[in-house]
Amino acid sequence: MVKNPHILVVDDERKMRSLLSMMLERKGYRTDQAADGKSALKKLLQSDYDLVISDIKMPEMDGKELIQKMRQKNMIMPVVFITAFATIDSAVEMMQQGAADYVTKPFDEAKIYLTVERALNLSKVLVENRELKHELKQHQAPRKLIYESKCMGDVVKLVKNVATVDTAVLILGESGTGKEIIARHIHSQSGRRDKRFVPVNCAAISSNLVESELFGYEKGAFTGAESRKRGKFEYANGGTLFLDEIGDMPLDSQGKLLRALEERKFQRVGGNEEIPVDVRIVCATNRNLEAMVNRKKFRQDLFYRINVFPIVIPALRDRKEDVVPLAMHLMKKFEFGRDHSISDDACRRLNEYPWPGNVRELTNIIERCLILTRDSKKITLDTLSFLTPNPPAQNQQIAIKLPPGGLALHQVQFSLVQQALQVAGNNQTTAAKLLGLSRSKFRVLLKNMNGNQ
Repeated sequence: MVKNPHILVVDDERKMRSLLSMMLERKGYRTDQAADGKSALKKLLQSDYDLVISDIKMPEMDGKELIQKMRQKNMIMPVVFITAFATIDSAVEMMQQGAADYVTKPFDEAKIYLTVERALNLSKVLVENRELKHELKQHQAPRKLIYESKCMGDVVKLVKNVATVDTAVLILGESGTGKEIIARHIHSQSGRRDKRFVPVNCAAISSNLVESELFGYEKGAFTGAESRKRGKFEYANGGTLFLDEIGDMPLDSQGKLLRALEERKFQRVGGNEEIPVDVRIVCATNRNLEAMVNRKKFRQDLFYRINVFPIVIPALRDRKEDVVPLAMHLMKKFEFGRDHSISDDACRRLNEYPWPGNVRELTNIIERCLILTRDSKKITLDTLSFLTPNPPAQNQQIAIKLPPGGLALHQVQFSLVQQALQVAGNNQTTAAKLLGLSRSKFRVLLKNMNGNQ
């Protein structure tokens, strides 16, 4: 059932509206009221509703015209009509035009609740279908892969080879290289292209929530589980489940993931029912899983299960031929950058830079440059003055002279972090690399500094 359903009650009799609203609110539903179809239509344009319960005969605009206007405006939600026995034929006619159900006056309270529950279940299905159509429309055409380098050409060949074969794929590469783009490309060229592509960032989920996120949970499984919830596996059924940053998944969750992959079924948290599932698994990581296996940080059996077909995405610094074509593509991608150009000197600067943040960093830099050159419409070497061709190596000795009166170390840290974020265009992964830190350590440092301000 839809959580906290919102129902619009439409009837020209005030007592009938109030009675019906009171009954529904006793069951925990939220209600609004309208005296006729015209005022109902205004409310439908202003707020989201899960269900409309409407009388048929009303002044201004009756129920028949209301449902017609709703369909014209593509308001896809169930409509239940209230009718007297004498107008049942009208109710049947309304159902032929798309109404979900009808109830007769005087109505039985239990009958109302049953009808509303059935209609809300239909509402849930309609919402899911609308979301799926929206997702498919967004990702139906595969995103064009921009490259000129041979190494990326080799990657594209591997993608074409594996896309049509329903096997597990492990995408390896540094942060920001475009692993999710490759995963979406595999999905869009597979036999599952008409089903969902469901991305899950394993690093962004708390360790105690991984299982409920992947497998869902039953009502009452834990504190706060007020209703049953489907997990990502169930949501992706028939399509592709993309497990990004798989190396960050907790060890105890890895075993349950392995079981779901091998048996193609799982149990929701707090449930006993075995739920069959048909999904294709594509995983990605910027970590060395083999080294993690040797350190007992990643399950060996899971590694073998997901590493059927590995694809390594080269770092942007290793495919310099792609930098300028990518930059040109990104300029067209941003609405305010389509009329921009880039000078030869600026292109050389882009090629000289080592791109520690890869394509994600390049995207941030291009967006920043487009904002700086909104009037001139041209990115020049001066525009890229903040981009140093050769940032200092991580092991380089840097001398900082201590003032006679001493200094506050946390202020030096704060200054360096702010400079790194500025150079990296506020990309934390890139800023962390500039300071020789892992992303997680950088985030902890940033959190501590913000807490001390």
